[in-house]
Amino acid sequence: MKHESKEDAERAVLERMSQLDAQQIAEVLDFMDSLAGEKRRRSSLARFLSEFTGPAVNLRDVRASLAKITGQLSDVVREQRDERG
Repeated sequence: MKHESKEDAERAVLERMSQLDAQQIAEVLDFMDSLAGEKRRRSSLARFLSEFTGPAVNLRDVRASLAKITGQLSDVVREQRDERG
């Protein structure tokens, strides 16, 4: 069910919670804390990534750049492994 506003959603949550026992309410609160923590973690990651990444690149551009590379990746790996001894 979609609510028209945040206030409507909050009202609906309170109405439903009034029908729960104490244990169920504790579980709902734990779940809400989990959702809030997940949102904070995603926000932190998004900020970190935006600070340390360059311009957005789409898959087509990546494929086009990779297509210009000659040879086989396995050959490069083998050469580097041989160089290390």
